[in-house]
Amino acid sequence: RKTFFRIDEYARRTEKFIQDQGFYLPALDYPHHEGVAPLFSPHQLRVHYDRHHRAYVDKLNQLVAADPSLKGLQLDDIINQTRGDPAKAVLFNQAAQHYNHCFFWKSINPHGSNCPPDLEAALGAQYGSLEKFQQVFKDAGLGLFGSGWVFLVYDHSLKRFDILSYGNAACPLGLQGITPLLCVDVWEHAYYVDYENSRANFLAKFFDVVDWHWTERHWKRSTGQHYDDMNWS
Repeated sequence: RKTFFRIDEYARRTEKFIQDQGFYLPALDYPHHEGVAPLFSPHQLRVHYDRHHRAYVDKLNQLVAADPSLKGLQLDDIINQTRGDPAKAVLFNQAAQHYNHCFFWKSINPHGSNCPPDLEAALGAQYGSLEKFQQVFKDAGLGLFGSGWVFLVYDHSLKRFDILSYGNAACPLGLQGITPLLCVDVWEHAYYVDYENSRANFLAKFFDVVDWHWTERHWKRSTGQHYDDMNWS
């Protein structure tokens, strides 16, 4: 027990040190050298995570270091303060892409998971069935021109789910009454190694790796429902 607390304290101090140095590439919940089967090969994941995501983090830290007014700001603060400001578009893009990628890595897991019954019933009630929801979500990804992201969100003002498509680096973080639940990256760098230019083939496998528990956790907690982290189906 004492050993556990020593390790825990060391981890927290290390995390504090890293945060004081700037933003950082998050550790994944799965070995990135093994890929995310069956969606991503190890090579595709290394290129996406180690190169593209890391490049956004590095550029973000460079911009923050060059502007003393940004020191100590959280990622959501930077995104909300720069959203829609053409003069700060470069900073917004790096920050939003960092957030989007962090959320994306949490949205997936090797071989995915079963959709929990409560979430499946809620999606089915709105979209007709879980399978119909998945098709609408994939169609949104296919219909997005150019690069961007597709998010499943919960709209608290309407008390219903919504699927939002964003071009380039836009994201729903900080939007009033909107809770992000799930996202997919449809920038070509997300799939070009494994699928070349076939976004359709990439999206066809996306739901094979979705971590539905991540989605349900955000949905239930944001709507005041009981959520038991250990009650996984």
